Amino acid sequence: MLLDHGKRFVAFFDILGFGSWVESAGSMEVFTCVRGFLNLMIRASLPGSVVHPDMSIDVPESNLGYISFSDSIVFYSRNDSYDCLKTMLDVCGGFMNAVICGPSRMIRGAIAHGEFYVDPEANAYVGKALIDAYRLEGRQDWLALSMHDSLVALPQFTRALAEYPGYIVRPLVSLRDSEEMPYCVNWANKSYLNADFNARRSLVTCYRRSLKSLRGNQEELKKLKRRVKQTREFLIHYNPEAV
Repeated sequence: MLLDHGKRFVAFFDILGFGSWVESAGSMEVFTCVRGFLNLMIRASLPGSVVHPDMSIDVPESNLGYISFSDSIVFYSRNDSYDCLKTMLDVCGGFMNAVICGPSRMIRGAIAHGEFYVDPEANAYVGKALIDAYRLEGRQDWLALSMHDSLVALPQFTRALAEYPGYIVRPLVSLRDSEEMPYCVNWANKSYLNADFNARRSLVTCYRRSLKSLRGNQEELKKLKRRVKQTREFLIHYNPEAV
């Protein structure tokens, strides 16, 4: 999907604790997981995808593309129409849920709107929307999928806010070093996600796996405990049936 001009929606995701995971498990084990499970989660989240028993996936052409490199994943839309925004919200919430509740890895993300120039054949991806999503993702202190001001300011967002009650919500905690509390996606809302999962159990599994990677690193352990605590409080508040 060649996208060489115009504005669109861009989502950036980061797998937390990736460096510690590589150091503790080894590059080959992590590579195998990324090549298998993560690639599966990405493609299975795309609209209209069909996962076969042999784990092969049919992915029809859609209004969303993606990039995956190491621990970073980017989804981008064909344009900034309301249909593209709806697809982005559905795909991103489903993807985040799949990673946390599937291979049980801690992940967070953010969605922004703006210029994003793409040429997959040249492996060229540049735009302010990606920078905005990347910066917002890094300021979250829980497993969040927040929306940048560039997106919230659009009439498309106002329409989505009315159409997705309980899925687009306010967080319980502010961004790091700020009082700002941007809208976020409720990635554990079963009303909007076609998934059977136990969010509490998955969060516990994420926590235990991260503990093994961070053994002896007190500073990172403190961050981990804070993130898990605040994520659990979010789940209890918005999805009591999931915990």
